[in-house]
Amino acid sequence: MMLLSQAASAMNGRLLGADAQFLSVGTDSRKVSRSELFFALKGDHFDGHQYAEQALKQGAVAVVVSDETCEVRPAILVKDTLLALGELAKAWRSRFSVPVVAVTGSNGKTTIKEMIHAILNSKTGHPDAVHATVGNLNNHIGLPLTLLKMRKYHQYAVLEMGMNHLGEIDYLTRIAQPTVAVIGNAGTAHIGELGSRDNIAKAKGEIFAGLDHDGVAVINADDAYAEYWCGLNASRKIVTFGIEINADVSAQHVENNGLGIMSLSTP
Repeated sequence: MMLLSQAASAMNGRLLGADAQFLSVGTDSRKVSRSELFFALKGDHFDGHQYAEQALKQGAVAVVVSDETCEVRPAILVKDTLLALGELAKAWRSRFSVPVVAVTGSNGKTTIKEMIHAILNSKTGHPDAVHATVGNLNNHIGLPLTLLKMRKYHQYAVLEMGMNHLGEIDYLTRIAQPTVAVIGNAGTAHIGELGSRDNIAKAKGEIFAGLDHDGVAVINADDAYAEYWCGLNASRKIVTFGIEINADVSAQHVENNGLGIMSLSTP
């Protein structure tokens, strides 16, 4: 995958110990694989530094730590292990020139992600050609870990992005650097944290902050905030979709029979 020294440079960290190559990245000391770079993340009720030595015994090549008193070696010392995970994912993403599709929305984003995944799989004809978020691992830990699993044989990546506060999707999209960004809708999920649907729409619109200038914004024309999101992409190509309002791609003859059958009208 890469050398510890390269990872240290990407994370603005300091390598303590011998250089070596690692093949994967992990954060769960219970599932450490051989040749893994283990990140000692900290939370409200846990501290991965307590398992750093155990991770090495289980086969990890090195550990990423923020506690200067941690004496486990080899290690990469950083200021914040969570932010370092994001920086490493961003550096790894930059090695790939394949299309990257980012998906968000208050409801249905996992379904949209799976639909895109299936369509692209059908297009390539190879089941392993499309790299996609597993389940809903769509937050500040899950998305970097997903990106760090991208490999040379992947022709596309489809990434789900979730949030519960303003600024979170902005952070995720700048790591992922998508070439296509999709917003399904702005509902009332997380309204308790964000206070209003306007703020929810703003938070979802953050997905375009990391979208390439030549990228494509895909927007639900039926959503009340479609015009706002389109305004964020005045200089980009926009593709709209919907049912009620005239859109570039529209669903017709929708059958609610448990199978979700519909016809799509495209330009």
